[in-house]
Amino acid sequence: MPDNKMNTGKQDDIRVDSKDPSEIEYLHQQYPSKTHEEIVEAIQKAGPMRSDIIKYLERGKN
Repeated sequence: MPDNKMNTGKQDDIRVDSKDPSEIEYLHQQYPSKTHEEIVEAIQKAGPMRSDIIKYLERGKN
């Protein structure tokens, strides 16, 4: 069953769905220097947890 965008909760705040274009775009807006492909790769490698994805995207930044 598809995710109901009107029914949000804590799980929606802490997880990212790599198949949802709006979630990819939101991360792209936060990290404009990253491509959409790099963001999808980060989700695939770091897992669905937003905090892990952010750590992955920010690695190498100093």
